[in-house]
Amino acid sequence: MPGAKIIGKRTRKILDDLAERMIPSGGMDYPGARDIGLVDKLLELTGKSRMRFLAIKVLAWMWEISPLLLFRFKLLTSMTPQEQTAYFASWENSRLMARRWALLGLKAIFMAVFYNEPVVLEKIGFTPGKCFEQFKGEN
Repeated sequence: MPGAKIIGKRTRKILDDLAERMIPSGGMDYPGARDIGLVDKLLELTGKSRMRFLAIKVLAWMWEISPLLLFRFKLLTSMTPQEQTAYFASWENSRLMARRWALLGLKAIFMAVFYNEPVVLEKIGFTPGKCFEQFKGEN
């Protein structure tokens, strides 16, 4: 993995937990973050730029300590999967727009990488170039 030494094991666990909560596995018919190695793909896309790795690391640690800042008295990775899901649901349903946008940004990062994978494109029925061919035939 390209960024293993830069991000470290602890940060890797945080990223794995975040990715799994955003895109859970639904079995072979519905691949999730761990099924396609989403964190590895994300780190590959960052290239060799230390600044990009730093940005990913800061993002991960901000989410890790966010429950402490909101008086939950647990780190994100110390929570059970059900507690993590409930925690993210509270962000999604928050009255504060900044909290909803922060979660939306996190989802966008993982979704952009997830929907760029050929196995996922196949599962959702996307064929590259097919949309263009349909519009080309209508003229």
